Amino acid sequence: MPLNLARRGGGILRSLHLSDAFSRPIRITIAQSHVRRISLITRGQTLRPISRVLPSASVLSQRLLKTDATTSDVNGVKTKRTKSTKDEKETKKPKKTKKSSATKPKPKPKPKARQLTEKQKEAKKAQELRDQIKDLKIAALEAPKKLPERVTTLAIKEKFQEARNSYSKPQDAFKAATDLAKTLSQEEREHLAAVAESNKNANATAYNEWIKSYTPLQVKDANLARVKLTRLTKKKYPPLRDDRLVKRASSSYVIFYLERTGQGDFKHMAVKDISARVAEEWKGLTESEKEKYDRLHAADRERYFREYREVYGEEPAKFRRSE
Repeated sequence: MPLNLARRGGGILRSLHLSDAFSRPIRITIAQSHVRRISLITRGQTLRPISRVLPSASVLSQRLLKTDATTSDVNGVKTKRTKSTKDEKETKKPKKTKKSSATKPKPKPKPKARQLTEKQKEAKKAQELRDQIKDLKIAALEAPKKLPERVTTLAIKEKFQEARNSYSKPQDAFKAATDLAKTLSQEEREHLAAVAESNKNANATAYNEWIKSYTPLQVKDANLARVKLTRLTKKKYPPLRDDRLVKRASSSYVIFYLERTGQGDFKHMAVKDISARVAEEWKGLTESEKEKYDRLHAADRERYFREYREVYGEEPAKFRRSE
C-alpha cells in the first residue's frame, strides 16, 4: 500500500526510484501524520488509513524508559524527563550515616580486694561482734527498772541522802550510809518494810503490763537472744517471765528425776549427791521399766506441739532424740 500511494503522488514522487529507496527491509514505521501530508499534496483527498494504527514513536519500550531521557518532542507533545528505577531506589534509600569514630569507654576494672593484716582482721572481727551484741540487745527486750524491794536497800538509799551533806566524796557518803542503815529504829524498819512491800506490788503490776505489750513469740525470741548474750558477754541475762510461754516437754529421765525427788527420800542429801543418786538408779532400770517414762514423755511432747502451734502460731522445732 505505501508503494502504490507513492506512485499516485505528484511528479516529484514519480521520478523517484522507490525500488532503490526501499531495497532494505523497513524497520521503522512511518508516522501516519507524514503519510497524510503526502496524500494532501498529491490529490487533495482524505486518505484511508493505509494500515492498522501503530504505536506512535512517543511510546518507547520499557527498557528505554529506565534510562535518563531529555525533554523531546514526539507527535508535538513534550515529554518530561523521567528518572530511572535505579535513581528512584537511590532516592528512597536512606543515606547511611557514618558511625562515630569515638568508641564507648571501657569499664574500669574492679579494684582487687585489699589483703587485711592480722590486726585489721581482729578489729573487723571485734566490730562484727559488737554489732551482733547490739542487735541481740534490741531483740532481748529491756524490762522496766524495778523499785527497791528490800528494807536494807531502802535504808541505805535514805541514809545516803543525809550523808552527802557531810561528805564530799560519794564513796565516803555511801560507806557512812551503810553504817547508819544498821542503826535503824524499829519504827523506821517497819516503815521501810511497808514501802518495800508496796514497791514489790508496783513492780509486779508494771512488769505484767510491760510483758503483755509483746506477743508470746516475741518474748520467746527475746529469751533466745538473752541466752546468746550470756554466752557472748559472760554476763548474766536472766530469761523473761511470762505465763503465756509454752513449757517445753520433759524427757524420760527428767520425769523420773522429778518423781524420785518428789517422794521425799533425799531431803537430807545435797543437790549434787541427789543428782548422782538418781542417775545411778536410772541406769539400773530395765527397758521395760523405762517404757513407763517413755510413754509419759511422748504424751508431754504431743502437748508441747499442740500448745506451740496455738500460742506462737507456727510449727515447733523438731526435738532432739535425747528429749
